[in-house]
Amino acid sequence: MAQKIKADKDYTLVAQITQVADILVKVRERELLPQKLSATAADILFLVDAMGKDVTPAKIGRMMLREAHSVSGILKRMEGHGLIDRTKNMKRSNQIRITLTAKGEKALKKAMELKGTTHVLSKLTGEQQRQLKASLAEIKEAGMKELRLSPRTLPWP
Repeated sequence: MAQKIKADKDYTLVAQITQVADILVKVRERELLPQKLSATAADILFLVDAMGKDVTPAKIGRMMLREAHSVSGILKRMEGHGLIDRTKNMKRSNQIRITLTAKGEKALKKAMELKGTTHVLSKLTGEQQRQLKASLAEIKEAGMKELRLSPRTLPWP
């Protein structure tokens, strides 16, 4: 028999959002397993591609709400797998630029074709998905204000 835990409505809602996010990540991780790619690595490939030029570990960290040093370890592993190149900026030798390799572009393309999360989200109607997206955008905006983050910090999605 499941034990009933008493929690306020906000805590319960945050726990539910976190649980759903964790489930979606696990679905994604399972799909990416044959490529030996983590969901975080796939997200980084997507961000590097979307940001175009002048991508740095610090910019990736800001977009993912992570410290540059924690992103740096992931980037080093991704470079070791041949997915990205890390090159020193010629103008600022202490700055690293991140670019996708041909292998990274191929991995990104395959990662974007996977349908596990699409299948899960298809359980919502188009209107429900629109409402959820709008609600998440409002929560994101309120959270960013709480953290005193600029909207430019997380321009996407």
